[in-house]
Amino acid sequence: EPLTETPARVAEAVLLFCQGIGLLSSAPRRPSRQNSSFSNGSSGDNRKTSTSSEMSEKLFRDPTLAHHIIDLEGCGAVSVFLQGELEKHRDGVVFLTVHDVGDTYFRWRTFVDTNMQDIKERALFIHVAVPGQEPGAADLPQDFTFPIMKDLGLNLVSVLDHLRIPRVIGLGDGAGANIITRFGMCHPSRVFGIFTINNTATASLGRFMDRIKEKMKAAKSDESLCVNQKNVSKFADKYKKRTEIIQDLNKKVNFDVLLMAGMKSKYVKDTEAMHQEMNPGLCSMIKVEDVSEPLTETPARVSEAVLLFCQGMGLLPTINRKLSIQGSLSSSGSIDKGRKKSLSLEEKI
Repeated sequence: EPLTETPARVAEAVLLFCQGIGLLSSAPRRPSRQNSSFSNGSSGDNRKTSTSSEMSEKLFRDPTLAHHIIDLEGCGAVSVFLQGELEKHRDGVVFLTVHDVGDTYFRWRTFVDTNMQDIKERALFIHVAVPGQEPGAADLPQDFTFPIMKDLGLNLVSVLDHLRIPRVIGLGDGAGANIITRFGMCHPSRVFGIFTINNTATASLGRFMDRIKEKMKAAKSDESLCVNQKNVSKFADKYKKRTEIIQDLNKKVNFDVLLMAGMKSKYVKDTEAMHQEMNPGLCSMIKVEDVSEPLTETPARVSEAVLLFCQGMGLLPTINRKLSIQGSLSSSGSIDKGRKKSLSLEEKI
């Protein structure tokens, strides 16, 4: 009889449930539950998520981020974390972020905290945690079928619908870039534009495995990036089996896109190919010299590029640019509207 024999666990479960539907977000949790499990109420294979006291402690230890558990059709229950005030910014500037394989939502969260202070004060960030990729996550159930990239991209719209958000700016890194691109292609009316890092629209050649190894090595020294290797392997397997979308870019992308790639990344050619496929005037590309991973190696340049991109769409006009990005920009249109010629810069943007 849990109600009488373990009332503390019942209380903690009630709070977890409430925070999962956006209530009582400021109430701190006491991760005391053991040998427990949480389900969103479905018997479907893809809608079960289990928790342990260790996972709960790491996953929910920050009460400043509102946590929502949202069911995505064909994908299961997905955790999203809100950085900023939902009610204040719901109809304003909202960013939707998706992380890379071998990484966690904490990568984007930390980037926002340390490099996007001006934007953070004027916007809401919704960080999507791909299933089983939260810091400290328990093993996914054996009967869980990990979602394919197509389904993740297609059904991310449920996050917007659940939170009643009309449009977002998509931010994606690596595998997250591919997912956010698919989201924009499936739901162009729900995005202002998308900003991606080291993106690819072709089938896998297996090159990302080296990147995963580097991320896993880095995660060992940073608890916030502690990932479950079994779950990562499931994400990696589906990413490796992704379908090509490059042939659909010209037909389905009718919104602004900014592609960023590190010059030392293996995805420069892929990003260039995407850039060439996009409709003229919609897509721009920034190549950052001397780095492979712009989000971690040159976060200030990424921050400045995000602001430049937003202001090119008429968003966040009152924030002053620091003009700190150095590298090269090539464009079939331009970030600044009205400039249609192709250009390449080796100077400050």
